[in-house]
Amino acid sequence: MIVLGLSYSVSAQAQSLLDAAQSALAHDARWQAQTLATQAAAHRSAQGRALLLPQIGLQAGTQHSDSEVRLSTPQGQQTHHLPAWERSAGIALSQPLYRPANLAQYRQGQHALELAQAQEAAAGQSLLLQVAQAYVNVLQAHDVLQVQTTLRHTVTEQAALAQRNFDVGLVTITDVREAQARLDAVQAQWLAARNEVDMHTLALQKLTGWAAPQPWRLPPTATLPTVTSQQRDAWLADLPSTHPVLRQAEKARTVAQLEVTKAQAGHLPTVDLQASYGQQRNPDGSLTQALPHRTTVGTIGVSLQLPLFAGFATQNRLREATTLAAKTQADYEEAQRSLELAVRQAFLGWQSAQEQSAALATAVTSANTALQATQTGYAVGVRINADVLAAQTQAANAQKDWLQARYRVVLGYLQLRHAAGVLNLDDLGQVSALFAAAG
Repeated sequence: MIVLGLSYSVSAQAQSLLDAAQSALAHDARWQAQTLATQAAAHRSAQGRALLLPQIGLQAGTQHSDSEVRLSTPQGQQTHHLPAWERSAGIALSQPLYRPANLAQYRQGQHALELAQAQEAAAGQSLLLQVAQAYVNVLQAHDVLQVQTTLRHTVTEQAALAQRNFDVGLVTITDVREAQARLDAVQAQWLAARNEVDMHTLALQKLTGWAAPQPWRLPPTATLPTVTSQQRDAWLADLPSTHPVLRQAEKARTVAQLEVTKAQAGHLPTVDLQASYGQQRNPDGSLTQALPHRTTVGTIGVSLQLPLFAGFATQNRLREATTLAAKTQADYEEAQRSLELAVRQAFLGWQSAQEQSAALATAVTSANTALQATQTGYAVGVRINADVLAAQTQAANAQKDWLQARYRVVLGYLQLRHAAGVLNLDDLGQVSALFAAAG
């Protein structure tokens, strides 16, 4: 009989799904790159603030001049060489008073930082889902391998029984060959299942950095997560404020609108407060003052600049910015519609997996009952060997389908939360508790 012969005893070295997620957040290079990009955006945002603050500079210099003066006198031409040093130092300040383009750029930097933070949140959720997928893939591959191992054992026993019955003349050589053919096919499936375990283990290793992943197992009695239609509707209503992808689109739209403001500022005047204080020393005198002297000058004032004509560059830049702002509006609407569709589809996918899991659990019981009846019929001579082999395969397939459906329910729940933009470590912790219950 094909039964759920999975072992749920877990070694002390086994790692939970939550452990896998935390390891991935510390190990995954793409996630580290995204966090660094957010930090860079924070520094870039701070640069925009500098456009609103005073600009102060210190200037200092020294130079030597050699002047030649030719004088016409009654005694004739006279030439005088006047070598002189000049030393100067000063400080200058400029404070923007009215620069709308600078204010718009400062606000752009703030929204660009929030956009980068939304990108980081989206990348984090995608990584969590990717880890969960890899973790479950390893579990699923192990379960399939164990089902195939059990099936190989039962088919091997059936082939040996057919050979013994043939030796005593109870069955024909056809029964023996059918059993061997089925055993060869099951052996090939077992090898493929073992390869799947190795492949999915490598994928989990890449994400977590674990040398030898040993995930917790999902017990048959685990209560799978559920979602109500009310929760789905609440997530749909909260998409604009909660989903990081939609927040990205909204921030991109705001940045584009501020770019329009910057382009419009090309027609406006700019006003700056300017002040300076400096000193100039002439220890050897100068052409206008023969004696050594020192000059101190302090100035303060307001300067205004008004653009008059820039070759139509400002007008075309404004048209470009307006067009790009309209594009970001269309991108936002498309993102919102796509996300709403993704949430609805994910909910239907989870719902379907849940229904299939319940139906397949019944199918497993029916297949095992049919296998037991077939084996009994074979023992009393009313069933042939091929019937037993077919029943064994059917029971094994029902077992694999049921196991896969249960994992689809778990993954479907996480995929639904990811589609709604609310997936976090707490969700993986709750799902991890289902696996940890096997320990």
